[in-house]
Amino acid sequence: MAASTLAVGALTISSQSGEAQTNTYSCETNRGVPTTYALTATGKKIAVIRWVKNWGGKYTPEVRCQEVSAKFQSASEQGLLKYLTYGIKSGQKVICVAGEYGGPCLQVLFTLRSNDDPDRVLQDMMSVGFRAQGPVVQSEDGSPQYYYDFEQFLEKAPTAE
Repeated sequence: MAASTLAVGALTISSQSGEAQTNTYSCETNRGVPTTYALTATGKKIAVIRWVKNWGGKYTPEVRCQEVSAKFQSASEQGLLKYLTYGIKSGQKVICVAGEYGGPCLQVLFTLRSNDDPDRVLQDMMSVGFRAQGPVVQSEDGSPQYYYDFEQFLEKAPTAE
């Protein structure tokens, strides 16, 4: 299950209007656990993902935290972080960003293990009082795909300790 892969605090992104408002993403250690944080344009600091599981090899929690934090930063700077969803890239399940509801994955944030349920991972990440929009049926097998409004999430996510 996804919960065994990572412990999730919250995720964040602000809307990207015509102004250059972006959030800043970083990897910091909190109580000995590498954590991806977002610092919003309004100064709110939010724990995005707590990286608690070691995948072995070079993908230590610290490495994943650094790499994924950089991907969040890149997606934020490009104005892509509107919705979070999931997809398949090179035969692997991934969590990614979409620019619109029902849209395709525009940038991969991180890869999941083969036994992880991507919708469950997103549900765990986004569990601050609102539900996904969807389902949108766009897969070949007709299974639903959910989209999580990241801008709305940012407004409701708790501030980091």
